[in-house]
Amino acid sequence: MSAGGEELPPSVRQQLARFQQLQQTLNVILAEKQRLEAELIEVKDALEVLQKSPDDAAVYKAVGPVLVQSNRQKLIEELSERKELTETRLKLLEKQEQRTREQLDSLQRELRQALSGQGAG
Repeated sequence: MSAGGEELPPSVRQQLARFQQLQQTLNVILAEKQRLEAELIEVKDALEVLQKSPDDAAVYKAVGPVLVQSNRQKLIEELSERKELTETRLKLLEKQEQRTREQLDSLQRELRQALSGQGAG
């Protein structure tokens, strides 16, 4: 964003820097949200398979690069807890995303107003 070669006032430069910072923050939030959504799908799929399996089915849990035999009911409890935690974290991220988008919109309006006012002067 250049104002026709004119030097931008410090306040506008500061707003631009804040705008860029908010954009980066939003990108981080969106990437984390996408990662959590993928994790949630994976956990839900695993839970569904476990719940459909017989009580005496041999089940395994990944521990690093190794699969270790585990108790079916214990795995269901662990995955249910992980699902709840992931859903909670997703809700928090969605609120952060909304707040960041609102701040970006507000700052964008302020910048447009400041830059159009400067161009007229």
